[in-house]
Amino acid sequence: MQNNHLLGNENIEVKKINSSKETEVRFDINRLSNTAFKRMILYYDSISSSPLEYLLTGTLASLSGAVGKNVYFKITDSMLIHLNVWAVIIGRSTIMKKTTALNIVKQDLQRIETKNFHEYKKAVSQYQRELETSGNKQSKSTIIKPIRKHILLPQDSTIESLSEILACSDRGLLTHSEFGSFLLQLNRGYSADAKQFLTTIYDVPDSYEVSRVTKENTLLERPYISILGASTIDWIKEHSTETDLRSGFFARFIYSIHNFPDKPHIPLLELSNLTKRSDRYINTREIYDYLVSINDIIELTITKDAADYHKIYDNESYKELLNSANDNELSFKARLLIYSLKFAGLIAITEQRKVVELNDMKDGILIAEYYKRNVEKLLNNELIDNKFEIKEQRILSIISKYKGKILRSDLMNNFKGKAKDLDEILTNLKEKDLIEEVKEKNQINRYVTFYRTK
Repeated sequence: MQNNHLLGNENIEVKKINSSKETEVRFDINRLSNTAFKRMILYYDSISSSPLEYLLTGTLASLSGAVGKNVYFKITDSMLIHLNVWAVIIGRSTIMKKTTALNIVKQDLQRIETKNFHEYKKAVSQYQRELETSGNKQSKSTIIKPIRKHILLPQDSTIESLSEILACSDRGLLTHSEFGSFLLQLNRGYSADAKQFLTTIYDVPDSYEVSRVTKENTLLERPYISILGASTIDWIKEHSTETDLRSGFFARFIYSIHNFPDKPHIPLLELSNLTKRSDRYINTREIYDYLVSINDIIELTITKDAADYHKIYDNESYKELLNSANDNELSFKARLLIYSLKFAGLIAITEQRKVVELNDMKDGILIAEYYKRNVEKLLNNELIDNKFEIKEQRILSIISKYKGKILRSDLMNNFKGKAKDLDEILTNLKEKDLIEEVKEKNQINRYVTFYRTK
């Protein structure tokens, strides 16, 4: 169901990249208002071989990381909506240029991070000199130790180290070109559940205390983090569970799925020409310098016509949720309603405006609708169609570990699932002529069933 009343003919256009390939969800950048945000996307697109949709997604996450926790909508006294964005771009390795997109959208944050780090090192050197020249303990105690505030958060953080960083930082973007390994790393690095920690701080609570066994607990005040990761659909399939889908962890992310390149291939030695200043150039340095300079509280407001427009979208989105046949879609789509406000707020604050206007809201909703189509693609196509194939590969892997031949009882024990599910997979593998079923007599002269690869 689509919000036809509100969006009119603005429904997200879905095109096919060659008739032999599956449909791709596309975003028409030309339908956005002429804002600095739109010009940024067009500029990045002109100097990049990555899909425009990756650049759209990455820019939203990068801008949100720069804005930080001091900018928000106050919905009620107890409900604030901050502008942090969690995003994952999904596509095949190498050919989809995911890492290229990440590097382009975070280059200004990297510039600021490098500058801040050099200043921090100078401050530390000065601090150490003052300690060395200080005459007594009392005077040393008055010397303030520099605190490093991150803009780009370290990729190899454990929950413990990440909590210490967030305790000192007002803003920050965590990027990871191998998002799956990042989450596995977090789970290995700290005894607490990393997914639960991240899920909790997504809403930027007033406070959150991280308990530690060997050190003093870390108290986080409005911990703020934006995330931009890249992954393949295979990793999502392998590591997503019903619990992840229903608990809301994955639902806190927006997804941009792109399976086929839509730009001409650019030879390696031609890349320098591509990255030269284009006719779509916009001074992104000024935009990011402004955003990271925001240290005072900014409570975003919404004009009446923009609020009325969003209320209509809210009501129609609620009707859509009521009619949804896929329970897993509910939490994803419900959060996209909030994301539409975040997007509108990011567009406005990038223009250095504290008021969200009607065009900002229209753009925010249009972008949210794009991610809604990606959610539907992810849950109703990518995951469902391929999870069976994952189980097939798992069965073949188990058989290969048994040197290509395994007893049914051993296979059942390794499969750790229901017998009827195993039978369905085995039947399919036999039909594909990948395995065969054989019956042989055992030591007590009874027939037992084996499966072996062909």
